[in-house]
Amino acid sequence: MKLASEVKIKSLILSISLLGFSTISAQNIMDVGEMHISSALQTYSAPVKNKAVTGEVLSVAGVKFKAGVGVHSRSSFKIKVNDGRQFTAKVGVNDAKMKYDSERVTSIPLTDGKRMFYEISDTEKQFIGVEGQDGEVDKGSVVFLLLNNGEEIYNSGIMREGDPAKEVDVKLKGGVFEMIVQDAGDGNSGDHAVWLNPKINYFEIPPIMVAYDYVGKTPEQSKTINTKLKKMIVDLPEIKTPLKQPDYDWLIENGKAKAEVYRSDNGQDIIISNGLMARVFRLFPNLATIDYVNQMTGESLLRSVSNEGVLIIDGKEYPIGGLKGQPEYAYTLLKWIDEMTVDPNSFLIEDFEVKDITDRLEWQRVRWASNPHMPTGKELIFTLSKDNILVKVHYVMYDGIPTLSKWIEVINKGDIMIQLNEFKLEQLAMVEGESLVDVPKHFETPNIHIETDYAFGAMQQKTSDKTTFWEADPRYTSQTNYAMQLPVMLEVKPPLGPNIAISKGDTLTTFRVWETPFDSYDKERKGLFIRKMYRTISPWTTENPIFLHLTSTDPVKIKEAVDQCAEVGYEMIILSFGSGLNMEKESPEYYAKFKEYVDYAKSKGIELGGYSLLSSRWISDQVDVINPETGKRGGMIFGSSPCLCSDWGYSYFRKIKTFFKETGMSVFENDGSYPGNVCASTSHSYHNGLEDSQWKQYAQIQGLYKWMRSKGIYMNIPDFYINSGSNKTGIGYREVNWSLPRERQLVLGRQNLYDGLWKTIPSMSWTFVPLTEYHGGGEAATLEPLNDHLVDYESHMMQNYGAGVQACYRGPRLYDTPKTKAVVTNVINWYKKYRDILNSDIIHLRRPSGKDWDGFLHANPKLKEKGLVMVFNPLNKEIVRELKLPLYYTGLTSIAKVREKEGPVKRYRLNRNYEITLKVTIPANSYSWLVIE
Repeated sequence: MKLASEVKIKSLILSISLLGFSTISAQNIMDVGEMHISSALQTYSAPVKNKAVTGEVLSVAGVKFKAGVGVHSRSSFKIKVNDGRQFTAKVGVNDAKMKYDSERVTSIPLTDGKRMFYEISDTEKQFIGVEGQDGEVDKGSVVFLLLNNGEEIYNSGIMREGDPAKEVDVKLKGGVFEMIVQDAGDGNSGDHAVWLNPKINYFEIPPIMVAYDYVGKTPEQSKTINTKLKKMIVDLPEIKTPLKQPDYDWLIENGKAKAEVYRSDNGQDIIISNGLMARVFRLFPNLATIDYVNQMTGESLLRSVSNEGVLIIDGKEYPIGGLKGQPEYAYTLLKWIDEMTVDPNSFLIEDFEVKDITDRLEWQRVRWASNPHMPTGKELIFTLSKDNILVKVHYVMYDGIPTLSKWIEVINKGDIMIQLNEFKLEQLAMVEGESLVDVPKHFETPNIHIETDYAFGAMQQKTSDKTTFWEADPRYTSQTNYAMQLPVMLEVKPPLGPNIAISKGDTLTTFRVWETPFDSYDKERKGLFIRKMYRTISPWTTENPIFLHLTSTDPVKIKEAVDQCAEVGYEMIILSFGSGLNMEKESPEYYAKFKEYVDYAKSKGIELGGYSLLSSRWISDQVDVINPETGKRGGMIFGSSPCLCSDWGYSYFRKIKTFFKETGMSVFENDGSYPGNVCASTSHSYHNGLEDSQWKQYAQIQGLYKWMRSKGIYMNIPDFYINSGSNKTGIGYREVNWSLPRERQLVLGRQNLYDGLWKTIPSMSWTFVPLTEYHGGGEAATLEPLNDHLVDYESHMMQNYGAGVQACYRGPRLYDTPKTKAVVTNVINWYKKYRDILNSDIIHLRRPSGKDWDGFLHANPKLKEKGLVMVFNPLNKEIVRELKLPLYYTGLTSIAKVREKEGPVKRYRLNRNYEITLKVTIPANSYSWLVIE
């Protein structure tokens, strides 16, 4: 029986077609250039989006076009039409302006005796043609054909270079649609054909481009490699399947979660597991991921067998491993795997290696950190090859957390440069997060956290994530979604490019991805998974020095601030924006002046550093990023920004490094860090054009931060470069709120803390406390003079330090009277006494509302202080409240010893939900705190 919704949809389609409407409100348009064009068949080179196959601009008979697909005869696109109704385009032969006698032109011989021409520089390789009759590239002549279910529905006739473009407008009848370009009978040299603005109108189910059936001999794993791999597998420790679920909660005790690489009890598979999660690989007849197991729940995360990624090299697509022939894509039966075959165009496995993990970047430890250790675990490396290209696929399983990391190396072993146009670090057929017949605005995706260190443009991870894509899987035809739009194919890839040339003997290494499955949909528990991940994979984020933002570079004020910091127990000073510091100034006298300040601060036990603005500034037409839409600067992120791969950009990074080397500063606040701008300039020295601009600019900024991490320089970066070496990012706040009255700042500040610490740890977050007027607000908003507003000053410090979060205390001093000094000293002494527990994870108790108490609990089962509770009273009267405290994540199971502040200890018995109930008195407009042991 058909579902009612399906009947309604088909009835609607029938009614509309009977009425004769050619255009309806639900109609959609698919641009063929946005489809999977790398899966096309093409004799020479590969299809190119928005350019001719030679890389030249789209131009037919002198008329330029912005959008289209450049191809070379013979070429064929095969499209499953689904609900496609109509195809429109213009067609022609691209104007040729290429000079084949240039010194940059290289040729390689073909099997028919002709030559293929490439234009090659130090950083780029571009196909430019095939030799014709007289040793040159001929004038092109082609025929465009369109087939629908094998029937010819369009024939352009012979079209030659210089002929005006022809209009194409044909109806489609479902089934399979083919876009073909043939040579015109005079050879295919110069046949640089273009499909201009090719579009398919469809109703609901979008058309998809599919690969042609492979013609030729399928590659096979050699007997030598097969025998070697089998011997290597035998040497691995065996693990029984199905894999066991853990009998412990790793958030309480994770010592049992040890990573190892095993052989399965069937002798065919390799399993990397730490008891919390596992990835299962089949090596015969080729490498493939055959399962991905959340051992915490016992569930499989994978619907079907998947490859280890995808490379598009010189325009052609190559899966990394993978198997073909699965009959159903909703689930996998193990017996099906035995019958599956090699993906014909894939890289083949040759070897694997198992070793202990090594540090992914150098971290010079020079200050306190709640986790001073780099992670441990196991690394599994697979080596695959195809056509003189080696691929090394690295997997890291960490000890103690349910997190797997992955990255890929591409090594050119051939005699000519290759161009890595695109890559997919992952292409996993995941189990759906929800199963819907209709298409909502937002699908619920699978219950797993994915992030990479290729992140930019935002303070939080979610909004800085540019590499995680949940796509539809057109093979999954048994899904419940009528339009087959379930987001069940996880693809991890750059949003653009990289389009990087890899010279003979060189290697390109991708970014890293981290994958963490959850065992619950509980917001707190999921947040704890992510927070423990950061503490483990990027432990420098657990550094948390106590710092002042000084607003002056006056020598007297700097020395006064250093003295005050040393007196009250502060550890660091950042010369803030507006202070007058200019790290780009190149002068021995300037370096010497700031080195004197640094040396004085060091003599008092204080670190000194400063601020520099990078991206949100206009430099010049020659330097700034070029908007691909306009061909000019402007209209980009922050309006305009300098291109980091211009000469100016390289000079900026050199100047910053020199300043730190010469002055000895150890703190860097880099405002307006690289936000992810693309750049269409072709004149900048260190990138070729649009497609490699983002990749190369990111390499610049990441390289600086990794260098600073290796030198022990502390980094405040208001963008999410946490996994690239930075220490802190903003917790999230609206700056103008600090111009509101002081009592409102306090409640809003606690809301920022409460909301900002679900997915980040306290030490990797900063908030803000302007000691002097900021954006206005007058006396009512200002803490200076500090002695006149001691209650508010202390409250700011206690709620921030009580959360374990450093604030940008921005002003000229920390205290103005002995009384103020005593308050600051007391708060800092308290914070240092409880520093370990205050830097532990937060359990959210009650969000600030202004109506009643609010608070949070720090929990850490590994410390003497298992918990520390902070509670706040926004009311003008003292309140007594009975609190129910959830102590599960403290690790306590029966008795909790609790004291209010430094008072006497009281014993409480935990109930079945690991909770205790107690009464607490909170003074008016103030706070209290409890220690739990």
